[in-house]
Amino acid sequence: MSVQKKIDVEWKTNLQFKAKNPKGLSVDFDVPSAHGGDETALSPMENVLASLAACSSLNVLIILKKKRQKVTSYKIEAIAHKKTDAPPKVFTKVHLKHIVTGENINPKALEKAIELSEEKYCSVAAMLKETVEITSSYKIIEA
Repeated sequence: MSVQKKIDVEWKTNLQFKAKNPKGLSVDFDVPSAHGGDETALSPMENVLASLAACSSLNVLIILKKKRQKVTSYKIEAIAHKKTDAPPKVFTKVHLKHIVTGENINPKALEKAIELSEEKYCSVAAMLKETVEITSSYKIIEA
């Protein structure tokens, strides 16, 4: 079984674009000034990195909630390495640092949540992991 997704991407000005789904939700794109852009929004590659981090974090957070972990703040610092020798200049490595603040967060529960997200639930990671080395670490901050 498959589900169809639709996105329309429309040129706004210069190298700025707006992607919109049928519900009207949107995200803007631009490119760095070094490539002729105005830097008004994330680049397409930055959006890929943000999508990976968002996908991973929402899965980890859902799993932690099911494990009754009291999370009060959560963020991911995502760092990507890109090949620069010739086009296409794709990501070769990505590191996701999960920073979780909460009350008595169990490190084993967090490790398992990250593992499940990376190996089973995060569709963005599943699409990227054949060509990109994805690693993770975490930091727990007591609230």
